[in-house]
Amino acid sequence: MSEYVIENIKKYYLEMLPFNKVLGIDIKYLDYDSGEAVTIFEMKADLIGNSSAGILHGGVTASVLDLTGGLSALISCAKFQEGKSFEEIGQKLVESATINIRVDYLMPGRGESFECRSRIIRAGRRIVVTKIDLYNEHDVRIATGTGTYLIG
Repeated sequence: MSEYVIENIKKYYLEMLPFNKVLGIDIKYLDYDSGEAVTIFEMKADLIGNSSAGILHGGVTASVLDLTGGLSALISCAKFQEGKSFEEIGQKLVESATINIRVDYLMPGRGESFECRSRIIRAGRRIVVTKIDLYNEHDVRIATGTGTYLIG
């Protein structure tokens, strides 16, 4: 069941959320047991916030942190719904939402490609808290954040 749930979370995330397509986000890794999520994306002209410096827009950084933390929350949500039909699980996924996201910008967003890693700090039946970090291709941490999500 866990592989089926992970595949459907990927499908929902990549096909049903148009903003993810705009950003060009892809899922690199999801772990059903730990709730760890890793997303990747490439720098492109549409994501630049400062054209003279060629750095990632801060809003893109915040969005990617939120979206990746949200993946961890979706996994947690599915785990709490285990044993129910995928239709019931799917309805809970659709109802999930961000409550709060805190972003700390550590470095200018320079890079050709980026990887965002999320892990669960606390998971309850209704609230999930995640720790999220964004790195460039040189493994330089650009930003860190904490996301709080409503899952049920």
